[in-house]
Amino acid sequence: MLGANKETKISKAQIIVTSCSRRSLELVQVKNFLLGNGYSLSSNDWVVDPDADLILLSTCGFTNAAEDFGFETLHRIQETKKPGAKAVLGGCIPKINPDRVLREFDGPTFSPQSYSQLNEIVGAKHRFEEFKRPNTFGKSYVSPLIHDAQKAIGILKTFDGSFSGLAYISQRLDNGFRQRYIRTKYANLCKENTFYIQIQEGCSMHCNYCAIRMAIGPLRSRLIDTILEEFKTGLDNGYKHFQLTGDNAGSYGLDIGTNMGKLLERILEFEGDFDLDLTDINPVYLPLIIEPVKRLCIEKKIASLYIPIQSGNRRILKLMGRDCDMDTVKQMLIVIKRLAPRGFNIGTSLIVGFPSETLDELNDSIQFCNEADFDWVWCHSFSARPETPAAALQGQISPEEILRRARLVRSRLDGNSIVTTADDSAGSRTCQG
Repeated sequence: MLGANKETKISKAQIIVTSCSRRSLELVQVKNFLLGNGYSLSSNDWVVDPDADLILLSTCGFTNAAEDFGFETLHRIQETKKPGAKAVLGGCIPKINPDRVLREFDGPTFSPQSYSQLNEIVGAKHRFEEFKRPNTFGKSYVSPLIHDAQKAIGILKTFDGSFSGLAYISQRLDNGFRQRYIRTKYANLCKENTFYIQIQEGCSMHCNYCAIRMAIGPLRSRLIDTILEEFKTGLDNGYKHFQLTGDNAGSYGLDIGTNMGKLLERILEFEGDFDLDLTDINPVYLPLIIEPVKRLCIEKKIASLYIPIQSGNRRILKLMGRDCDMDTVKQMLIVIKRLAPRGFNIGTSLIVGFPSETLDELNDSIQFCNEADFDWVWCHSFSARPETPAAALQGQISPEEILRRARLVRSRLDGNSIVTTADDSAGSRTCQG
């Protein structure tokens, strides 16, 4: 147990991040918890701080490549931290692949459902639960630009002098630029002028390819009145741009007898100059919000919509456990685009190479994206994750073919959308997490 409140020396903590943006506000809460317990914080979230006494690693487990990257980062921390410094493994990996954690790490762990375990890990005087989930990114937040620049330097250091090596590095840097461009211009992730409100945690879906639910747990929605109080606080503090966030935000309220459409109707009752980002709206939930979203468009109170379709083909969606009438969804998106104010943008994500997917079915996804006119597309390579039904399906597609298909998607959509893909057949991504 580390003593954070010694009179002679303040212990220093560092948080290194390979996890996705959904964990960002949670990690600001962790930083506030550490500061509140007498720690100083490292300003670096990537290069191991040689003075850190405590290093927390927040990981992603969405794909095999993301998991491998998390363990590579963990091993880097263990090899380069100062003697006696404590490493702690957090994020989604501890719950998704506990067997591998036992094999490769003998230290403490926590997950998005169990941040309270940090109380014992650090010997907290002030418990984690005493610190509110923030709505903004404070001074202790590390700029994504700095984070990406550090990774770019690491990429350049891997250049072996060959033409093939140059091509691979160029591909990675281009993907890194595309991901940063989406995050800052379109998806509005981690912006200082945005007031973020986490409306729910966990997931109501049972997608056959996804292991993240093992880490984040079932749907847990916040009360509408609590959310509206936070919204009013943001307005009173001068914020004009709001983002409603969650692990599966479109499912908001289904566990407490309401839904996101009703929440948006209540938000529309507020007067004033503001607009919203709506994130993680699974297509199956779009009918629940279409009417208030149309009003948001007409009143110029919506800035962006992220709706992860994953596929435009009905058979593949059924195999994924995400069955949905995509023709109806497409028509709704076209209406939203037509009504939306100037500057509005819309994005999606695809999973390429799902077991038994044919090229014709892949073309359905490409055609859907073109007709829906998405501004950005996260194109993910299918990855067979532990304990998921999709890992046992017949018709598994080779990694090389999945990468070829991902690059085909990019080439077919690049004229209308900015598209990111994996860097290689292993599914690695330049800005992992």
